[in-house]
Amino acid sequence: MGGPEPAPYGSGAGAAARGDRARTAAAHAAASWLSMLRWAAGLLPPPARARAVAELDATGLSVAAAPFYPVRHGMRAALHDTRPVDERQGPSGRELVAALRSVETAVDGDRLLDAARVDWDVLAAAHARDPFPSVPSRALIARRDCPDPFIVALLTPWRVEVANRIAARQKNRTGPAERRSAYRAHTAPLVHCHDLSDEIRKVLLPHVSHLRTPLLRLLLAPGKAREVVRATARLDRLLAAVDHGDHGHLPRIQAFWDAVGAELRDTLGEDRTAWTAVARRLTRHKGSLRELLDTLGDPVPGSRKHGPDLRVLIQAPPSVLTAIVADLDDAALERAAERYVGDDRVRTADGLLVTALAQLERAGVAPRRPFARWAHGALAHRPGELAEVAWLYGGSPDLDGSLIRLARLRPDLRRRLAAAHAQPPPAVDPVAELREQHDAVRAQLVLDSSCPDDTPWPRLLEAHAAEPLPEPVLWVLASRPGFPAVLARALPGARTEDLAAQGADAARHALAHLAGRSPGDVLDHLHASTAGATIHSIRARGTLDDRTVLDTARPAAVPLLYGRGLLPGDRSRDAWNSACAELFTDAARRFGPGFWHCLAHRLPICEGTLPELLAPRPGDALASRLHRLAENPNRLAENPGEPAGTSPVHVLLERYEERVRAATALLHPDADLPGAYGPPDVRRSPDAHGSPGIHAFPDREAALRLLDAEGENLPLVARVASTVRPGLAIALPRLVAPYLRERGRIAELVPLAESARRTAARVADCRGEADAEAALGRALFLLGRYEEGVPACERALALFHDIGGPHGAARTSRDLGRVLLFLHRFPEAATVLERSRPLCREADLPLLEGNVCLLLGHALRHLGRTAEAATAYRDAVALLDGNGDGSGDGSGRERALDAAKRELDRLTADPT
Repeated sequence: MGGPEPAPYGSGAGAAARGDRARTAAAHAAASWLSMLRWAAGLLPPPARARAVAELDATGLSVAAAPFYPVRHGMRAALHDTRPVDERQGPSGRELVAALRSVETAVDGDRLLDAARVDWDVLAAAHARDPFPSVPSRALIARRDCPDPFIVALLTPWRVEVANRIAARQKNRTGPAERRSAYRAHTAPLVHCHDLSDEIRKVLLPHVSHLRTPLLRLLLAPGKAREVVRATARLDRLLAAVDHGDHGHLPRIQAFWDAVGAELRDTLGEDRTAWTAVARRLTRHKGSLRELLDTLGDPVPGSRKHGPDLRVLIQAPPSVLTAIVADLDDAALERAAERYVGDDRVRTADGLLVTALAQLERAGVAPRRPFARWAHGALAHRPGELAEVAWLYGGSPDLDGSLIRLARLRPDLRRRLAAAHAQPPPAVDPVAELREQHDAVRAQLVLDSSCPDDTPWPRLLEAHAAEPLPEPVLWVLASRPGFPAVLARALPGARTEDLAAQGADAARHALAHLAGRSPGDVLDHLHASTAGATIHSIRARGTLDDRTVLDTARPAAVPLLYGRGLLPGDRSRDAWNSACAELFTDAARRFGPGFWHCLAHRLPICEGTLPELLAPRPGDALASRLHRLAENPNRLAENPGEPAGTSPVHVLLERYEERVRAATALLHPDADLPGAYGPPDVRRSPDAHGSPGIHAFPDREAALRLLDAEGENLPLVARVASTVRPGLAIALPRLVAPYLRERGRIAELVPLAESARRTAARVADCRGEADAEAALGRALFLLGRYEEGVPACERALALFHDIGGPHGAARTSRDLGRVLLFLHRFPEAATVLERSRPLCREADLPLLEGNVCLLLGHALRHLGRTAEAATAYRDAVALLDGNGDGSGDGSGRERALDAAKRELDRLTADPT
């Protein structure tokens, strides 16, 4: 008493929220599959690309990818607007121009543009006639979809406050085509740094000394930082932008110091005195770099009390760097590296200090104790860089222990550390000797001395089967040619990117196990990052060529996901795209029309590699032929001399229906499958035993594989059958509904049901039209589109009443009552469900009546009619408990029975 009222079974806030999350996750998954295929289609030549895009747009996947908007709790307004530009209600054209000129802040301008239909040509023309003031210009220039020529126009005449807002393009100021729903099932990917075009850089460089820190970082792009260093009149401001950068800007920070080093080397050569002076003054100089170099001979008061900065010193030629560092004691070295290791340790986390240590090694500087301390401190933040400082091994016990632990996963570091030890004599029994090693470096030494060229795999496998080998030994063996899969599987919790770094055979095994429990797991943000890191590791090291990676990586979605995520500036992007384009072009040419249509349905359930996904299948000829027939309706007409129903197309569709019906009947023996449609002379003839002549399947998996293959052609079959065999087109939604529900492809039922409804209306099949409307209403309910489901169920119920179909009327009235209940329209739901009970009795469907009673109890309880609700729950318990003969959906009956008993107990419990 006094507590919150329990939510109704299947319709409460908790169930609704779970359903909303599931449907939203499914919509995002479908959008991700579709975006991967669109990326692959974009690699094709223009004619083939246009056909691919058209086929993808016509698939059920594109329907499932539509954004889902929950109808309760006001969440629709809380989501970002993801509608197409032409559907937006915001201002456009001249209205937008006038509204922009009246905004008072840049934030108001951002909100206005987010809701508007932006036509950049109209805005550019308006700016050319009468330049926008500063505030709207700042809002316009912050949009990432703002064209480069318009950005240049907004910067003329020059206004520094407008230019500085270009850095806001790193945030979520995107165009409508790029904006995603805020209601996501997983973490949104990071926004990558974008490079400014040369056209924009040319305008910004003369004013570089007045720009804010975020924009300065954008200008310091690798390969283009030297012109920024030359152009600035305030080196200290540019250095401040570098010093306050986080680890995400490491390439730009390194680009700045590389540019400074190139300028210094060109001017100073190997003048040790000049390098020392520059290292003392550069970080405090408030002019340009040229002014600093021109005044090196002038005395600067107090400069000698400041020690040299190691960031400047490491840019010196090797001989100069070696000599200067040799003259510094340990305390001076620590002071020189202070800017690397600040209070917040940002520099250490970035790995710049490790890069400096690597440069010291290349210069021939002797190991020092501070170097070992620096490396050990950096190890906790960026362990991947430590192979470059293996020359410090032996200088610090802490660093040595860290390097040995890291060497377990890094073959290059492991070999360098092994080279620092004396080579042991060959072991009499290498396998026994390896078993005693719990250190990867020692295991490497044993293998190198005992079997440098030929690994005794049979003996190692035999020994591992008797007793598992130590983990460090397994990692060392992973770098050897011929590494067997059984040992790879024995590595406990091994990350695929670590395994891929060991060698070619280990990389192949890692590529074959990139996904989690199912292909759909690669859509998860974590698995996507892991897969991308693994492929990047292999390609960066050159372990395997791109074609081998494509042939080995599984599931097939992984290489597509990786390729879609490559940035335009990535130097390896073109090679990867070319390899993928070759595969898809060849497969599309062999398949013919309908290739991308079928691919959209194969990809989400494909567990094989990309070549396996694209390989020819037995159903490809059927899909290609159906696609051609759907594109050329004139070829569907039967020849006048042929008997009705004997044309090749008609026989093709009959065989298709026969296979699908048999597979569905095996998967779901209790499914309410429609009867065979069509004229009597074309129905399936019985066999010698009087049973329908349908295909037999050895097991459930075989039937499911058949449905996966034939299910790809559902939209094509519906289009062709609507002309040649209307009965099949009408029956198709009910025929495949159990399979599509099992595969989570409910969205595909909507276009199938709508096509069936149109076909039934055209041929005046009232029963077929009623079945199609009922299937449409059920599909819309499962998709959470409740408002649309109500009229579909009402139309179906009216048709069933007209034709006198008690079975269909009973089921449809239950569906309508359920939809109204989910919409919290409780009075209407109670009325519909009360009228449904006599229909269930007339159709002799006691289990259905039990479910109706359960739903009726929910509606009555929400209306405050508790006594009537308790009666409804008692009737539900009696009907559901008394019909447990194993027929029907047993698990669904048990769940409904438990819910009815639970609700009845709550209503009849003694309040005392």
